[in-house]
Amino acid sequence: MSETTNNKIPGRAWTMVIVAWAAVFLVNLANFALGMMLPSMREELNFGIEAAGQLSAVAWITKAFVTIPIALLVAKINPKYVLGTLYAITGVSLIMQGMATNLTTLFIGRALVSGVSAGLLSPLILIKINWIPKEKMTQVNGIENFIGPVGQAMGTAAVGYLLVILSGWRNLMIVMGAVAIVIAAIWLFVYREKPGAEFQKSDAPFLQPLKEALKLKEVWLLAFAWPGTSLVWIATYTFWPTYATETLHLTLDQAGLILGLLPIASALASLVTPALTNWIGYDKLMIWPWGFILPICYFAMLKTDNVMLLCLASFAAGFGAYAFVPIALTTLYKIPNIQPRTVSLGTSCILTMVGVGGALGGWLAGQLGETMGLYNGMAICCLSPLLFGVLTLFLPEFGRKAQEKKAAEAKK
Repeated sequence: MSETTNNKIPGRAWTMVIVAWAAVFLVNLANFALGMMLPSMREELNFGIEAAGQLSAVAWITKAFVTIPIALLVAKINPKYVLGTLYAITGVSLIMQGMATNLTTLFIGRALVSGVSAGLLSPLILIKINWIPKEKMTQVNGIENFIGPVGQAMGTAAVGYLLVILSGWRNLMIVMGAVAIVIAAIWLFVYREKPGAEFQKSDAPFLQPLKEALKLKEVWLLAFAWPGTSLVWIATYTFWPTYATETLHLTLDQAGLILGLLPIASALASLVTPALTNWIGYDKLMIWPWGFILPICYFAMLKTDNVMLLCLASFAAGFGAYAFVPIALTTLYKIPNIQPRTVSLGTSCILTMVGVGGALGGWLAGQLGETMGLYNGMAICCLSPLLFGVLTLFLPEFGRKAQEKKAAEAKK
């Protein structure tokens, strides 16, 4: 597949990515509404903290298992049909959760939605590489990473109101499922292939793109670093509303408002940091420091019941949780002479490990919370971003100044 060389992003490209981002928004809304829906779910289906942690973890376990296989299939199946099918499965799975009469059905539905979310980005990567100029990619990735936190914000700050308007979590799930099915239909209608870059099934061995991706040290560093941030991120989303209401004695509306600032700050960071990083000229300065800042931010959310201070801590944690994301995810795009499918598989490897961290966050916080109390369990999870900070120190520098230096040396 060829890369776009024109500096302008075509209108058709914007149409396709906006529809795809609508699905990303919906999946994030569904996944991150769990923390706000858990009290009602636990009361109606009669399950405890440990089962709640497992319900959170199953989503991320599924994501870890299916991300790479879906990326490999994209080399063999047109992204139009891959994404259309995934959107339809999302709709059916959300409706399944809304109609669940037992915990097993809830587990299956949540696992399917998260499995789908794991496969949304790999096909989209190939579409972006074909339609979007390389110099615009960090900007577009920033917007893409803005969409996810907006869905997360709706999944926390707004879900309390949506639950009232729609008369409970079941109706909310069913409505989201219907919207996903509509998105699937729209996607099949708007998808187009770029002239001159039509989809061609790869003749390479099935695992070849994965083997190429695994040769890159950038993939290994980011893959093993990222779980350090996703672990505490998911532990906080899943259990902080429960901790806030049961231990800090806040109302559920207050907890939702405070936690809702986390994704709002993440969305802001996704838009601001690409331009800021380009101005600084060094990518790594917007990556590794957050591994040492985030533990302080998350831990602060456990130490006070002052709503204003909690809002500040949540905002800081949210900003740091996504400040590095568009920069780090664009790292693979900047490796010289890398093939599009290698970028797709490398990103899938990283997202697989993000899923592992998310699964550990829900499971570990639930297990520790059950045995030593929710405060101690979450406090231990707050240390996990240190792993990200240490490993990303070893990433190569692909920032603007490094590229300018390389270009100047090539002219000599």
